[in-house]
Amino acid sequence: MSLGERRDDLHVDLSDLWIVGVIVVILRMTVMLAATGMMLVTVTNVVLRYLFASPISGNDEIIQYLLAILIFAAFPIVTVNRRHFAVSLFAGRARGRALFYSHMLEFAVSLLGCAIMTWKLATEAQELFAEHMTTMVLGLPQGPLAVWMSALSGIAAMGLVMVLVRYIRSGGDRP
Repeated sequence: MSLGERRDDLHVDLSDLWIVGVIVVILRMTVMLAATGMMLVTVTNVVLRYLFASPISGNDEIIQYLLAILIFAAFPIVTVNRRHFAVSLFAGRARGRALFYSHMLEFAVSLLGCAIMTWKLATEAQELFAEHMTTMVLGLPQGPLAVWMSALSGIAAMGLVMVLVRYIRSGGDRP
């Protein structure tokens, strides 16, 4: 399987749920804006550094924040659409109920991972807020970013629950 290849044997359509469509549009816009912001900051920084010998102060912190926003905005979309990296050791050989249960195991492990990540990031956010942690150069607060990452991990977990329920109801067949 190549990078970004859709696994049609696991595709579960959620497009009939209007709220899912709204969330996906918002997340895609966020990814687009974060990527655009990263490009603009990088180009501006290069121009300022070479023409005026004066780079953007805190450039690395800005890029790190935008990258975290981009990754965690894309995370629910990638997870629910099954476009992540997958190692299929047994999927090519499994048929029928074995394939169904292997997919169920994959969904369960993914859901557990998302739930743990949501919990750990929420705990980290509480600590960052309590200690008023900021970045070194620009003094950007770190708590809100951890809340963002935790919330989007939670959205990915909820999306996986919806995918899992649809997959079970359909008996593992594509709807």
